[in-house]
Amino acid sequence: MRPLPLLATGTLMQIGILVPDLDEALARYSAAFGLGPWIGYRFTPDTVRDFTYRGKPADYSIDIAMTGTGPQMELIQVHGENSLYQEFLDRHGYGVQHLGVKVADAESTTAELVAAGYEVLQSGHGYGRDGDGRFAYFDTVDDFGWILEIFQPPAVRREPDFVWPR
Repeated sequence: MRPLPLLATGTLMQIGILVPDLDEALARYSAAFGLGPWIGYRFTPDTVRDFTYRGKPADYSIDIAMTGTGPQMELIQVHGENSLYQEFLDRHGYGVQHLGVKVADAESTTAELVAAGYEVLQSGHGYGRDGDGRFAYFDTVDDFGWILEIFQPPAVRREPDFVWPR
């Protein structure tokens, strides 16, 4: 098993769950687990710079809703087929897709993970109000059974596209 150097300096912060219908999932997860309120965003090639999937530009979009502070629950509805999310759905169906680790420096952490032999599956940056914020997903399935996302949150998030309950 290869080491995951970021786990010594990062913080496990997120459980990413793919859902077929975000509105229905918000109602179901809130009722079942007493979660909420949720903040929601639409990430598209217009709101995230350099969306990539397997090293090539990607044109998918996602609607996400997040609640909690650690680990945070993130519900994700994907639109478009050119993404790691759709690849996961085709192989496994809906459910937990990734664990997210907050890091202080996503670029250096990405370099460390690539040097340790982990492939960048998907990435993007610039989703914060001031164009900062960065994320990358890595293929850690063989070693851990799940996909790893690292993210460096923006200093200031842009205003949510929605809050739930609406």
